[in-house]
Amino acid sequence: MARPRARLAGLDWLLLVVSLALGGIAGYLGLLLGMRLLLEPRIVSETALRLSKYTVLVEQVLQHAEEPLPVGVLVRQQNQLPSGPPAQAGRIELLLEKAMAREFGLQRRLQRDQPPLQDPWGGHWVQLNRFDQRTGQPLWLFQSQRLSNSLWYLPPLRILAILIGALAGLVLFLRLKVERPLGQLLTLLAEQGSAAPLQLLPEQGIAPIRNLSLRINRLLERINNTASARRQLLHGLTHDLGGPHARLMLRTEILCERLSGENGELAQAMALDLERLRELTDQLAMLGEQELPAERRQPCALDDLCGRIVASHPSLLIKLRLPRLLVNLDPEGLQRALNNLIDNALEYGAPPVELSAVRRGSDLLLRVDDHGAGIPTETLLAIPGPSRSNDRQRQRHRGLGLAIVERFCVDHQGRLRLLEAPGGGLRAELQLPVLVDWAT
Repeated sequence: MARPRARLAGLDWLLLVVSLALGGIAGYLGLLLGMRLLLEPRIVSETALRLSKYTVLVEQVLQHAEEPLPVGVLVRQQNQLPSGPPAQAGRIELLLEKAMAREFGLQRRLQRDQPPLQDPWGGHWVQLNRFDQRTGQPLWLFQSQRLSNSLWYLPPLRILAILIGALAGLVLFLRLKVERPLGQLLTLLAEQGSAAPLQLLPEQGIAPIRNLSLRINRLLERINNTASARRQLLHGLTHDLGGPHARLMLRTEILCERLSGENGELAQAMALDLERLRELTDQLAMLGEQELPAERRQPCALDDLCGRIVASHPSLLIKLRLPRLLVNLDPEGLQRALNNLIDNALEYGAPPVELSAVRRGSDLLLRVDDHGAGIPTETLLAIPGPSRSNDRQRQRHRGLGLAIVERFCVDHQGRLRLLEAPGGGLRAELQLPVLVDWAT
């Protein structure tokens, strides 16, 4: 048998790389969009204001030729620019030119400073509305870039945006290929009932989760096959028992008609035992059925239904403490289950048998208590199941009645619990999510 693969498959690696790449690209594009919409307009507006003020002041000084330029003001002729003739303006320079013209009425050309830089932070050359008197060359004013308006942080910011985008892509990959398939897997497993056929699970997600789903599906198929084989066996057994049982019943009826006295009483006892055998055969057939069809459930009043069920028993032996509740269940199945529990309580426990019900949230707790000696704790933990040598059944039965009750609970998405009764004896508690509403 091949060992389970815990590594990602080639397609999983490809999807992971694609998710990381798309996330990084999305982060980078998000950064560019944020800069264009938020950061860039503020930088352009502040830089245009500073350049306009500086340009106007220098032009006013140059208008009076006798006044020297202040210290630190750098003005050069066009042919003395670091890059020679002015290069074509970039996008930021075009935005600055438009902002200066729109907000301050200055029509000036701009050029970003080229290496060797006049300032380590960079700057702009602004063409002045003045010319050199000797050469006639246009004059250009240098304005250094301020730290507040510089984009020195842009490279690490781009790297951070790409990393954040890649992390988002990784989270999305884990969400789609790990968390969601696992969540669906756990949800479908929780919705599976105990009755066959069990539904197979979708095989999706990364390779380890797909392999897990595959192995769970194989296990579910084995359970379904086992349950199907058990149903076929029970159906075959009940069918094979039907012929001999019918012949025995016919012969017993003939004996009852022909015999009298003590022999007649024995024949009548044989007829009763055969009738009990027929009931057990019917119960075996019920165990062989699949999950309870929805159409067999119907709304009914719990107190009326239980009252009819216990009517066949002596009233002094049964005590009812049932509120007026509306339930949606199979009344025939409940009748079989309660009859089995009451018969067990009367045969192996001691009267009176108390039948009670309480509501816990949306669940119904239906309890059958007897006043017998109870059963040992180790046996209590092992049943429903085959009889033990030290339990109160003394090997006279094999637990078929409790199996019928447990199957009834499973078919109604509930469970059967065997507990110690508060007053001594045994408590059989059926927890069933069948409540419709409190009856008014």
